[in-house]
Amino acid sequence: MSSKRHERLTQLFLQEITQSLRNIPNLNDNGLLTITAAKLSGDEEILTVYYSVINATAEQMEAKARLLAAHARELRTIMYKRLRLRSIPEIHFEFDDTPEKAARIEELLAQVRKEREINEKENGNPAD
Repeated sequence: MSSKRHERLTQLFLQEITQSLRNIPNLNDNGLLTITAAKLSGDEEILTVYYSVINATAEQMEAKARLLAAHARELRTIMYKRLRLRSIPEIHFEFDDTPEKAARIEELLAQVRKEREINEKENGNPAD
């Protein structure tokens, strides 16, 4: 198996999944679902699709996870028909909390900057 082929397949599957998800009703109700990445197993049997949800409660995120899992087989069938490949991997969806972690880090950095500015004003010493 060529690694270039593996990467091309991963990208192709990611594009097809993203396009097919647009046709699932109620998917973006109560929070915007975003596909963040995809990882194809070495044997090309399993495609793990990572997603995040913006502006959703825990219950809404759970509902989205159930909706994605319920449509995984349908998405696989659509990909089989469209791509005409010998085999299409089994699709697993996993929540990706990286965007939330990044937002939290940005929030903490902003807080540090603000505290530094306050200290500089109180002490009269600019930071290096």
